[in-house]
Amino acid sequence: MKKEFKSEKNAYRFAATTTQEELAGRISACDGAVCKFNNHVLVVNYCWCGFVAAVYKFTETPEETGLSECECRLALCKKSECTFEDGGHAMVWALSQAL
Repeated sequence: MKKEFKSEKNAYRFAATTTQEELAGRISACDGAVCKFNNHVLVVNYCWCGFVAAVYKFTETPEETGLSECECRLALCKKSECTFEDGGHAMVWALSQAL
């Protein structure tokens, strides 16, 4: 069962465009995760009010750019409006949005 903490608005700001490399450098080393899932990247992080999540989609490919996958551009698709009790529940939300 998914438990969410309701807040007026999730104040965490996810970048509109970024890369996996940049995301990995900005999340909490202990409580965050950046996970590639098909042509999406799922992100979970801890902020002052709980765990937050976002889903990004690739806008470039290594074949197009000659860059490694972690350097290809991503665009923000969705971000959680609420916070979650832990990173696992946040990741379940992100995964459900990418399916």
